[in-house]
Amino acid sequence: MTSTSESVSNGSAAARPRNIILAQLPADEYGALARYMVPVPLPLEKRLSEPNLPIEFIYFLNSGLVSTDAVTEKGEQVEVGVIGREGFAGLPALLDQPQMAHSVIMQGIGEGYRIPAAIVRAEFLKGGMLQKLVHAFAYLQLVQVTQSVLCNRMHEVDARLARWLLSSADRMESETLHLTQEFLGQMLGVQRSTVTVAAGDLQRQGMIGYSRGRIHITDRARLREVACECYGIVQAQYARLLKDGPDGERSYVI
Repeated sequence: MTSTSESVSNGSAAARPRNIILAQLPADEYGALARYMVPVPLPLEKRLSEPNLPIEFIYFLNSGLVSTDAVTEKGEQVEVGVIGREGFAGLPALLDQPQMAHSVIMQGIGEGYRIPAAIVRAEFLKGGMLQKLVHAFAYLQLVQVTQSVLCNRMHEVDARLARWLLSSADRMESETLHLTQEFLGQMLGVQRSTVTVAAGDLQRQGMIGYSRGRIHITDRARLREVACECYGIVQAQYARLLKDGPDGERSYVI
């Protein structure tokens, strides 16, 4: 009988992580990474990388939510992108950039695998399936970032909040998010009192429930009506590149 560890090192699909990129790699490419994979818990607010510091590890998510935040000199933050199990944290390290200008933190509790950035980059440069998957993931991140610029400049807070809740729930694959209003304000770049009013309106209309840092989407259809067009634009690109298979698992269209 083959042990679980032997199955992982041999690239068995049955033993693959839930991370979509790792699950989709051919056996040889997966095996090259699997021997360096370390399972790690990813608690809320864990910092995966800091501005202008070396990216030592790539974090592949099996679950949870990563937030990429632009940070001012005063420490003020605005979120520009979120990542779920379709991707990983540490993209610049694969693109010959050993550090990044943004903060990357866990915004939703989860777990995954940590691999030294140099190992993942070496496999990426071989030009196989990993490179294709990384390019697809990088494109989705670019779509998020560029749309966030327009959204933060052009749309009202209630529409932005609705978009953010829907996008985060999509990446988490859960209708429940554990967030404080203070944290929401930081992510949207507005004061806590502004978020309190906007979240209160959504709650009174029955679209969300909020209690003690826990937000639950109770009426997704109506919340989507409130969300700005940015949600649909970004989500359309995710739907184009990520498809559900007959077993219910998702994979990139490559």
